[in-house]
Amino acid sequence: MGQIGTVLERFQARRLGAKRPMTDIQPDTAANKAIRIAQFLSVLLIWVFVITITFWIINLILLAIDLNDAPGASVAISIVAIPVFITLASILTYVFIGLHRKQDSLSLNREEK
Repeated sequence: MGQIGTVLERFQARRLGAKRPMTDIQPDTAANKAIRIAQFLSVLLIWVFVITITFWIINLILLAIDLNDAPGASVAISIVAIPVFITLASILTYVFIGLHRKQDSLSLNREEK
């Protein structure tokens, strides 16, 4: 978190009128849990969205084949949409895991001091 601190730390410091350095301020556990739950839900919902869209597009392709229709539009959409959605969900998951690993390592360093 460095010298700048997180948004939550800055808000608490301003609200409480703290005179100590920002790096010593710890967010309260209720706010920390709420933030983690919101982040976890965002990752979970993006994967549910990606999986649902993927199954829907596959269903469109199968339906076009069953109706003896040209599945060209569904295939063209799936070639673009599925990898884009999977990439965006993967980036969100990577950032989520990376932030929590960094936060956990920072909290371990604080405990050692």
